[in-house]
Amino acid sequence: MGGLFVCVKYELDALEKNMVDAYIATDRGEKKNLISLDESERKLTKADFTYHEESNTFKCPGEQILNLVRKSKDGGQVYQGSAEVCAKCPYQSRCCESKKGEARTINTDDKESLRQAMNAKMARQASKDIYSRRKVIVEPVFGQLKNSGFRGFSVRGKEKVAGEFSLLCATHNIKKIVKAIFTGVVRLKFSHLAVIA
Repeated sequence: MGGLFVCVKYELDALEKNMVDAYIATDRGEKKNLISLDESERKLTKADFTYHEESNTFKCPGEQILNLVRKSKDGGQVYQGSAEVCAKCPYQSRCCESKKGEARTINTDDKESLRQAMNAKMARQASKDIYSRRKVIVEPVFGQLKNSGFRGFSVRGKEKVAGEFSLLCATHNIKKIVKAIFTGVVRLKFSHLAVIA
């Protein structure tokens, strides 16, 4: 599991507890592929498996049930089916990657139901429209901050980082205001007065 997986796990948990209406894109392997398995020779991803919250199991495209076989202290969970059933499955060559002939495993965590709910939410057109606004609202600012020379925080700790980020944002906003004034987007009340350099 990569950093994105862990990040999304804790974000979804916090958002659920605080009842925040969020729109978060999960990992690529979590999204349903538009090309069906029968129309291609693609590999099977986690999204091809159906999660059943009530039984806490996954169902593979070959109709096999993958049960919870391992659980770690940090909430990690591993689901696995039967190697015998996998060996007879038509998708076996595109699904099982074990050199020992073991059955396919699905790795997730104890927040799978939250992730599945977010995936379903993000599949709706209304959610896609809201999420697409990120490209013009948030993403350009991150790029502009990086172009200004920001590459990382110089302090440690949540409070200190929040303070440094606030200064960074304030500086960025002041630059935008100054640019807007000089390009005529914003007209000051005293714009008739000469600017003395």
